[in-house]
Amino acid sequence: MQDTLKKDFTLRIAQANRSELIVIIYEMCLVYLKEALEDVDRTENIARARACVDELKESLNFEYEPASQLLHLYIHVNKLLVQAAAGGRKEPLTEAESIIRRLHDEFQKISESDDSPPLVHNAQEVYAGYTYGKNDINVNIGNDEKRRGFLA
Repeated sequence: MQDTLKKDFTLRIAQANRSELIVIIYEMCLVYLKEALEDVDRTENIARARACVDELKESLNFEYEPASQLLHLYIHVNKLLVQAAAGGRKEPLTEAESIIRRLHDEFQKISESDDSPPLVHNAQEVYAGYTYGKNDINVNIGNDEKRRGFLA
């Protein structure tokens, strides 16, 4: 994964609520799957995609109906990733990518209606906008250090 993409994910995670965080994990998994399909550090990217799937499994709340169905899908995706790592074939990766993409699209719709506050309360605020020109983006990190960290 490119450093700029890592920074983008880091900024988004710092400002995400619960449903947005799940969407970000799906997006990270899709990036790893895409890179594995392109044979870029295939074994490492498959391992990272599996770590994303494991995180999604751990985040399930079994008080709600779809959790058990999602668990079965995550187990299936994990099996596909193991097959891809062991056999070197791309078909299991494309099937896993298809499943994760459909789940991502559905969770994206859910997260758009979620107006809960971000999970990280004392993160720096980041503002981005067109300030210098039509094609240049300037990122400004709020410099309000008094609100960050532990409060005594």
